[in-house]
Amino acid sequence: MKNKIKELDVDFIGGQQQPITKEEEFAISAFISKQKAKKQLQAIRRTKTKTSKKSHLPA
Repeated sequence: MKNKIKELDVDFIGGQQQPITKEEEFAISAFISKQKAKKQLQAIRRTKTKTSKKSHLPA
């Protein structure tokens, strides 16, 4: 079976010539943490709405 996507033979993708600074590293970490918390909150909300809808159905 032949792959339709060509593999890239590179060590990294992007145009950074220098490593990221501590401030940039902290900003990225904070953003990822915020996204994880938001995703967990949405999962909790979905779970609550699914269980509450099922409990109101007539027998």
